[in-house]
Amino acid sequence: MSQLFRWLASGFSDCTAYSFDLVAAGVSGDLAYTVGYEHTSVSWDGVPLEPYTLRVTHVCRRENDEWKIVDRHGDKPAAGEGASTEAAET
Repeated sequence: MSQLFRWLASGFSDCTAYSFDLVAAGVSGDLAYTVGYEHTSVSWDGVPLEPYTLRVTHVCRRENDEWKIVDRHGDKPAAGEGASTEAAET
């Protein structure tokens, strides 16, 4: 998975706006999760993309007193789902 993240990170640039709308979160012992919507304006390989929204879930695990993301899932929400109530800002 780290190879995938390195490849993704190499292509994204010029983030001009980002916001996260939290829908749900929870913690049980050494595991935690968040569910929400990411609203992003960014470029891919130097070409600006249209602003977009992803529905995302993160699963975290506490290791040596630090929280680490151990799983991330993102997908395109259904039409009208996850519309931000405010403009995406950094």
